[in-house]
Amino acid sequence: MVLLPDLLPQPEEVAEFSSATSSRSWYHYLLIAVSLLFTLVSVGFVLSILLKSLPTWAHTGTLLTSRVWQPPNGPYGGLAMIVGTLETSIIALAIAGVVGLGTSIAIVFLIPRRLRNIVATFIELLAAVPSIVYGLWGFLVLAPFMLNTVDPWLNSWPFAKEVLGTSGQEFGSSLLLAAIVLSVMILPTFVAISREVIAAVPQDLIEASLSLGATRWQMIKDVVLPTARIGLFGATFLSLARATGETVAVALVAGGVANMQFHLLYPGTSIASWIALEFGEAQGNEISALMALGILLMAISFSLSLVSRWLVNRQRKLLAKV
Repeated sequence: MVLLPDLLPQPEEVAEFSSATSSRSWYHYLLIAVSLLFTLVSVGFVLSILLKSLPTWAHTGTLLTSRVWQPPNGPYGGLAMIVGTLETSIIALAIAGVVGLGTSIAIVFLIPRRLRNIVATFIELLAAVPSIVYGLWGFLVLAPFMLNTVDPWLNSWPFAKEVLGTSGQEFGSSLLLAAIVLSVMILPTFVAISREVIAAVPQDLIEASLSLGATRWQMIKDVVLPTARIGLFGATFLSLARATGETVAVALVAGGVANMQFHLLYPGTSIASWIALEFGEAQGNEISALMALGILLMAISFSLSLVSRWLVNRQRKLLAKV
């Protein structure tokens, strides 16, 4: 028979627990203080940029609708940078999405098990390469190849000159080159997330599909991809957020021309690269305009990151119910 007193904590155990609790209390408050400090720093950072940009936002619509950027007296229109950011990011996402999805499927289902970690690690290491290295690679290696080989080949297509523009631009800088470099840079992000999402598909669904006579490709097409589609959209939005905020590499290969046009073989710019190129010599109202572009870029990246996080969390909840 077990006596009730034996079920209760002994006095020495209570003392040890109280001592442990009191010893952890200071650490608990320290974490709260650090969290509050980080929050205050973040809020102060955003507010300082927002206050600097207020003179530009006072001119309603100029930054978002005007194509002209004329320092030092203005106007300061960011439409060319916004369009350039969208063009390079969306094209880079299309390239990285196709290559990255195929790579993720291959790592999970096609590559021999002993090679999967090697291939996955190699791809993820691409994320550790500094952006300046990607920019130099694009400028010194990829740009001459594009100028001498790819651009003439594209111009040989019917109506290509009217759609893409003519090749032969100085140094080979173009929006298409910037998009290709961006696609390589965001590939590790897309592969890392999409591989985890695909690998999280319940094994029971895969085995049930195969037991019903489906081939491996039918199983991937009809079971894996539909089940993981929400998480794959999350990987897409997060990769897009990474592409919109890239600075140095785009500044080196895009051409740095604030001219809104849709010919991908012509030079252009993006929001982040334009801020980096202009900020060193900016004065007066131009600083405010660049700060306004920074606020716009932060809003875009933050919104895309929130959508990505929401989609990935939703995918996890759906898979947990399966």
